[in-house]
Amino acid sequence: MPSGTNEALTMSGLTIASDGFQLVTNVSSVEANVSAIITFRIERADGSSVVKFDLLNERRLHLIVLSRDLVDYFHLHPSMDQDGTWQVELPPLRPNSYRVYADFQPNGAQRVTLATDLAVPGLMVLVDIPGPAQHVEVDDYTVSLAADQVPGESALTFDVSLAGQSVATDRYLGAAGHLVIIRVGDLGYLHAHAIDDAAQTVHFMAEFPTPGMYRLFFEFEHAGKVRIASFTVEISHESA
Repeated sequence: MPSGTNEALTMSGLTIASDGFQLVTNVSSVEANVSAIITFRIERADGSSVVKFDLLNERRLHLIVLSRDLVDYFHLHPSMDQDGTWQVELPPLRPNSYRVYADFQPNGAQRVTLATDLAVPGLMVLVDIPGPAQHVEVDDYTVSLAADQVPGESALTFDVSLAGQSVATDRYLGAAGHLVIIRVGDLGYLHAHAIDDAAQTVHFMAEFPTPGMYRLFFEFEHAGKVRIASFTVEISHESA
């Protein structure tokens, strides 16, 4: 691993409790193929609920639901009542095991991502992770990715085109796009930071802590609809 990388600092979402906070949910499984409402809390070590959160990308908490085969991805924004109980409606989920990430920043503390598992019983159909590609199709859009593919700080650039013409994405969650990166294997969650500029391409900076395979979920809004472009990238050992 090159100097300057620190896996403990860059990967998160590996545990249900960290940095003095814990994710407490009301369910461990839901019925397949029907929507379901779940509730959860963010608790301190003494069992009290956190009720004050700083805004991250225009929201107090982001909930990511991801199938363990790294194919089905949902980005949800729960609502919180006065006692710190969050509530959200899950979309219909196919039978699988899911990782649920809560990404938030308590007032006066550092950003934290906690995660737990959610089971959806039923006949599971295994889906292979798509191989690495520079271009993916989403509805009528083509999304192209350029990225540094060695461990350490990496620049990632997404270009969105429609009918062969590059388009400027709309503002979404306070930026030109939103990006979640998951490491294949342990499902570690990697924060990516959008870089705004006047260009039509969407830029992010991220730090890949280790070589290996990663899944990238790029969310962009255009013509009033949010779409998700999913990529697989392989981070190689640093070249000599």
